[in-house]
Amino acid sequence: MAKPYLIDDLKFDLRIYVLVFGVDPLRVFMFKEGLARFATETYTGPAKTNLDNLYMHLTNYAINKNGANFVKNSDVDDDGGTKRTLTTVLEYIEANEPNFSREQMMDSIEDICVKTVIAVQPALSHAYRTCQPDDLENSMCFQILGMDIMIDQKLKPWLIEVNHLSSFGTDSPLDKRVKFDLIWDTFHLLNLSIKRKKKTKRDRADQFSRRMHKEAPLTKQ
Repeated sequence: MAKPYLIDDLKFDLRIYVLVFGVDPLRVFMFKEGLARFATETYTGPAKTNLDNLYMHLTNYAINKNGANFVKNSDVDDDGGTKRTLTTVLEYIEANEPNFSREQMMDSIEDICVKTVIAVQPALSHAYRTCQPDDLENSMCFQILGMDIMIDQKLKPWLIEVNHLSSFGTDSPLDKRVKFDLIWDTFHLLNLSIKRKKKTKRDRADQFSRRMHKEAPLTKQ
């Protein structure tokens, strides 16, 4: 994106976490918090003289943490580093852009995330049913996707990338807080319990027993 929205003259993207918990019917949840990953050098538009400057044009945390201007978060409430929360970014834009609506922005981001998953739902459902034909509850598996969103100068969000194996590494206290809450909410939604596990095992055993009795060859009297 040649004309991104800048904060402190730095390019950034938003990591939005999306839980896919069921594919037929499709069940999708978007985590209320996210992370903003910042470049570490003042941004100027692409030119022959700066295209090789990764710290200016790329927002990947793995790259920018090696930059000379990288700022690491010191505690869970430190939102002034190279990695910040989604909430902090929205508050900044709200304070600096008179016509900005946080609700409309989140609605647009949610719309992007949901439609992205819908686009692959038919193929995903077919593959899942092929691998797990006995999953009657549509809840045997789940996936947390990391969707990368970038906002342009006109405050329009764009999907940049979908990560099916998003990192859960915690290099800072802020990182740990956001990802701990994400995983906590995920397991709460999954409704995991020993009671359900035992019930599932009993159901599987009953299904296996019925198949075995049905397929057993007749013995000669």
